[in-house]
Amino acid sequence: MLVALAVSGLGMLLLFIALAILYGLMYLMTSVVRDPDAAAVHAGPEEQRVPGGKEAATRAAVVAVALARARQEPSPAGVPAGGEDMGADAQRLEVSAWWTLHHDRQLAHKPSRPRSP
Repeated sequence: MLVALAVSGLGMLLLFIALAILYGLMYLMTSVVRDPDAAAVHAGPEEQRVPGGKEAATRAAVVAVALARARQEPSPAGVPAGGEDMGADAQRLEVSAWWTLHHDRQLAHKPSRPRSP
């Protein structure tokens, strides 16, 4: 009984030491990777930031790329592309061949036994 208690105590101690080492390694890795310029920019007062600077240009570029990708990607079935109305455009929506195959298999699937209530 005493041996089992000693073994489990030693195992728990080794586990906690391993977790502390891993936590320390993760902290060191993130401190090395962290950008020192970004921390200095975000630490400064709001009035010292230049409006329309590099940050605004980066955000504008990100929004432009996101809009361009959204216009190029085909919309999912049942969702109009580009915010259009669901009128006549609903018939022109492109549906993936894989989606059609999966949908047809679901419709044709007949369960071997009925579900119980």
